[in-house]
Amino acid sequence: MATATQTTSLNFTNIETLTGSNFKKWKEDIEIVLGLMDLDLALREYQAAVITTESTTDQRIKSEKWERANRISIMIMKKAMAQSVKGGIPKHTNAKAFLAAIGEKYIESGKAETGTFLTQLTSIKFDGVGSVREHILKMADLALKLKDLEVVVTDQFLVHMALNSLPAKYGQLKVSYNTSKDKWGIDELISMCAQEEDRLKTDKNAEVHFVQTEKGNRVPSTSPMNTANKKKKKVNSYPSIKNTNTFKGSHKLKPVNTENDKDKECYFCKETGHMRKNCIGFKNWLVRKGVLKNKGNKQ
Repeated sequence: MATATQTTSLNFTNIETLTGSNFKKWKEDIEIVLGLMDLDLALREYQAAVITTESTTDQRIKSEKWERANRISIMIMKKAMAQSVKGGIPKHTNAKAFLAAIGEKYIESGKAETGTFLTQLTSIKFDGVGSVREHILKMADLALKLKDLEVVVTDQFLVHMALNSLPAKYGQLKVSYNTSKDKWGIDELISMCAQEEDRLKTDKNAEVHFVQTEKGNRVPSTSPMNTANKKKKKVNSYPSIKNTNTFKGSHKLKPVNTENDKDKECYFCKETGHMRKNCIGFKNWLVRKGVLKNKGNKQ
């Protein structure tokens, strides 16, 4: 089990140094550390009973415990204060009175705090950063701070404010609440919103997966549909034989027919009487493609 000295070394560094603008955080750290060290007795009570010859053993033990807690608490608070702040605090031999004196230097106007918290509560919107549970808990914390300042925020008012702070994608949840005969508490609202948040995330992931799948689908090359499209798109690789005589000197290309070619069909122009190698249209096409030189052009 850790001794008091070990506990002090482990927790004293957790206290944020009081610089003037962080009193609330500093006070919270002081209370936590002194509580963990079992020294918060001096903060809860001003002073134990004065020890006399008639004091009981229990009274003596309690008095000694309070004296020790009081002395160490003051030492820790002074150690956790900036030098510029420490000089402006009146000296006290009582830890509770010393903490109260520090608080008097940093007391804030209740009206100003009320206005700040109300503005935050009425203007806060859920922007999708973090979870919706954290968002509503933050609003509940603002409502609790207002309650401490004697501004009561009912659960029903907080539920309406929380629903209004949600984006349009939570519209289905808002409709469910408005059409329901039962009134939701803040805990029930948090549970319903968390479920709706999970549903929206699931739907979004499913939609993204569907879009990616659709984009990734391709008709296989061996598919009958793909084969049919290829047949439709297939065109004759040979150019049209119309206006084949527009090339200079093309009239000099004449077919050479033989007796054996009279009944044969040309694969190029589909006419009988000559073969493709002797076809004028085919030779003109070769000239146009640059495969065959046009003898009518002078080199």
